[in-house]
Amino acid sequence: MGAKDPFVLPLSVLEEGESHRELIGTPADLDLDPEVFDPNGRVSFRPTVYKMGAKLEIRGPLVARARLKCGRCLKEFEAPVETEFRVFAEPPDSRDPRGNKEVREDDLGIVYHDGQSVDLTEDIRQVLVIEVPWHPVCRPDCQGLCPRCGADRNEEDACTCPRDRVDPRWQALMDHKAPESKTPESKASESIDSKSEDSEPE
Repeated sequence: MGAKDPFVLPLSVLEEGESHRELIGTPADLDLDPEVFDPNGRVSFRPTVYKMGAKLEIRGPLVARARLKCGRCLKEFEAPVETEFRVFAEPPDSRDPRGNKEVREDDLGIVYHDGQSVDLTEDIRQVLVIEVPWHPVCRPDCQGLCPRCGADRNEEDACTCPRDRVDPRWQALMDHKAPESKTPESKASESIDSKSEDSEPE
């Protein structure tokens, strides 16, 4: 354990009660996808640790940066991946006598330690993978690509296509006019007119 294990927390440095730590590493330390996370980038976790005997609560901000492709204009951009990471740690035999692997598979949110250190590597890796957005957008007002010429609408004068032009596949639907709905007033007026016509002498 050492610099090569930046997300392993030694229990010997923790005092009873509350303490604060800083764990700094790289995406390579977490075996994260190098296409998404720069292997030489920075991953930081600054937890507050609450120690009660052999049991711990570890929580704090987890921050990394990801290389993403905008779902609208398809340009690559970098964005922070930030989340609040929280986990509980305790000896495996404090809960039940099952094997360590079996216990870990059943008890989500709990890390089991050996009395010497708490290895947060895999849990942090999984959280960062989950936090990567499924449909990233480079900016909220991104206008995306023109569906006709494929130009990036975010670039000035890149696209001259008229934006109010209706896709011909939808033209038939646009031409179809729904029947006008009648208001209660118009229905009442029609009813009165109908009664008047029925009451007129022949």
